[in-house]
Amino acid sequence: MKLTKRLSALQAQAEELRKYEEKVHHLADQMIGIDLDDGVKVNYAKFADVLAPIK
Repeated sequence: MKLTKRLSALQAQAEELRKYEEKVHHLADQMIGIDLDDGVKVNYAKFADVLAPIK
């Protein structure tokens, strides 16, 4: 029972990582440029799908 729960948790994590990798790969393929003069909020917004929200 304990191993089954652990396996399910690991499978869920693996699926989450696979989806995240797809998003990161898609962004990398776009070769989105950043301009440091634009500031953090502008550049951060370009990668909002894979980054934590700014607080």
